[in-house]
Amino acid sequence: MFEKNLSRREFLRKAAVTGAGLALAGCAPKVVKETVVVEKEVEKTVEKVVTATPAMIEPTEVLHWNWLSASDAEVWQSVIDDFNDANENTQIRMELVPDAEWATKVMPAVAAGVGPDFGWAAPAAGLEPDFVDKGILVPLDDLAHDVGLDMDDFAEGPLNVCRYAAFDNKLYGIPLDVMTMALEINADHAQEAGLDIENPPQTGEELLEWADAMTVREGDKVVRSGMLMGPSIQNTVVWGIVSGQMGYKRVSDDLKTACVNPEAGKEAMQWIYDLYEKHKVSTLEVTDRYKAFGVGQGSMFITGPWTVSGYLEAGVNYISIHVPKIGKEQKTYLEVGSLGLYTQPDTSRYATTMQAVKWLSDNSFKWTTEGRGAAARKSVLSRADYQTSGLPWAQRGAFVDEKALEMATIPIGYGLTEGGFDFIIYAGENYLAQTLDSVWYGEKSIDEAMDLICQKYQEHLDAAA
Repeated sequence: MFEKNLSRREFLRKAAVTGAGLALAGCAPKVVKETVVVEKEVEKTVEKVVTATPAMIEPTEVLHWNWLSASDAEVWQSVIDDFNDANENTQIRMELVPDAEWATKVMPAVAAGVGPDFGWAAPAAGLEPDFVDKGILVPLDDLAHDVGLDMDDFAEGPLNVCRYAAFDNKLYGIPLDVMTMALEINADHAQEAGLDIENPPQTGEELLEWADAMTVREGDKVVRSGMLMGPSIQNTVVWGIVSGQMGYKRVSDDLKTACVNPEAGKEAMQWIYDLYEKHKVSTLEVTDRYKAFGVGQGSMFITGPWTVSGYLEAGVNYISIHVPKIGKEQKTYLEVGSLGLYTQPDTSRYATTMQAVKWLSDNSFKWTTEGRGAAARKSVLSRADYQTSGLPWAQRGAFVDEKALEMATIPIGYGLTEGGFDFIIYAGENYLAQTLDSVWYGEKSIDEAMDLICQKYQEHLDAAA
């Protein structure tokens, strides 16, 4: 996810600064023989060092960049290995680019002609629309048709997320998984507190009761959070879910008006603030939320499916349930993981790359049962072994079952070309996260914070109009 927030101006500035360096770093030098004319038209064969250009790259090698670094990275590597084993004539070379560096590496690399053929994308997360606007991403409708990708087999929701109304509703990503968020509960902590893990909390009130029962305090200090929170990104994404359940929307459906029902947004801020100050079931002293839950410093944790396999491997005894109904409507977070193609000087590469993407989509069963997220293909979702294969259903099911997909209506962002980063709720350093942090630390009132968020959002919407 993108925890690094860049303004449009800063993004362009950094891209310009790093572009020249990437152009050199991305092209490997090689020695070639060249016939030249020397004294009085005498020909001589000499050797010189030249820099490889995209045309020199073997057309059978497809370069893939991704930012996966959690436990799901191992599964994705195995999927890429499966592709390479099954396809002798085309091989995928995969390189890791940290998500915090993605914005400043992809654009200048593509501009220099040495960018990846394809990579992971997060439609509506704030970055991809900017890439589309700048011609970095390739429209995929015709390419998908040409390679025979069955677009009717995709679930409608994920496919629509990969289309951009601002760009003629063209397709700029092939959805590979649908990521929701669920509530993970440490079963050992529940048993220790005398709670029935077979009847987990279903409402906001029950959630608070469970959080209080599992919290461990030393005086006024919370040493084990019944409800694992923490500064920046965790607070921001939980606020996004809770505020959505309470009826708040960051932007109207027509993308013209900011902050629909701001009172619900303020109510959600108060709910989170009370976790720290009133109920004392959470602490802001959590520096690594993933590690905290894994080592037992948190009892309940709202998170995504990318954590499932890692905690199982670590031996954490836990279950996952749907996020309880905290507000008036039970909703959760929605994100679509997709694969996008990047602009190349040699456009003939697109067909080979699209064939590789088609194979990864057609064979996404392993990724969506062992890796993360729900399948985006109807044929995978309908398989009789979808629930019984891969990771255990007790830990995976709440992220990917039918109810989870129905609940997942709170988008990570809105596909805006102006200020897109500021709208996303899975972020730790954008304007939203910074403003919300000022509430948790007592620097601003809830009313002040909501006014500032609405003002900033409206400025972005007006600029995009």
